[in-house]
Amino acid sequence: MPLLNVAIAHFENLQRKLGVKAGHRRVFWVLFLLLVGLFDYLAPAEFASAPFYLLALIPIAFLEPLGACLAYSLLAASIYFGADVLSAPGTAKLIYPYWRAFARLISFVFISSSISLLVGERRRLLLSEQVLHEKTQELQDKNRALEQNLRELKRLQEELVAKERWAATAEAISSATYEIEKPLVSLSFHAEDLLRSVEHHEDIHPLVEKIAERIGDMEGILKNIRELRRGRIG
Repeated sequence: MPLLNVAIAHFENLQRKLGVKAGHRRVFWVLFLLLVGLFDYLAPAEFASAPFYLLALIPIAFLEPLGACLAYSLLAASIYFGADVLSAPGTAKLIYPYWRAFARLISFVFISSSISLLVGERRRLLLSEQVLHEKTQELQDKNRALEQNLRELKRLQEELVAKERWAATAEAISSATYEIEKPLVSLSFHAEDLLRSVEHHEDIHPLVEKIAERIGDMEGILKNIRELRRGRIG
């Protein structure tokens, strides 16, 4: 398989560098096979010419689909038969050249189709690996987005819990301040009434003033609590 991958990469790089269109490339294969047939016709009868046909059929198998490989194999066998008969016209009436051409056809089809099927399967495997890699990358991106959404949801949940806790605390503070304000208003009223009724020279006057001041301080504290609660709620 490593050798097959190297061969596939080599032919694909060669095709990209040459930049030959599919139609021109297929015309070239036909001319190449005809050239091999001419060489086969001119070569001596004892010269083994079949490997030269494979020099064309093997690149075809790497670059063309299976159907085209079968067609070129048939063409190569036909050219081989023609060169064989033309070089020895007297054998045209014998069965031997037909049988030899048929054997060459079987070998050409077997070799080219095997290579074409291996190349096609390898390309499908590479495409499947690429698709799998893209799907894996897409899944990883979705997982990262999901993790980010979960972190954001957790943050919002924590904020909501914090707001609910503050709302409960604020409600408790409001209830407490309300309960404190009722007697405090009454104490403030009585302290002011007592200040009006007590003379400045009496000994109790400073004590009543201090009580009124402390009540005022407590009212200021309660006012600050109310303003703080309004600010947090707003």
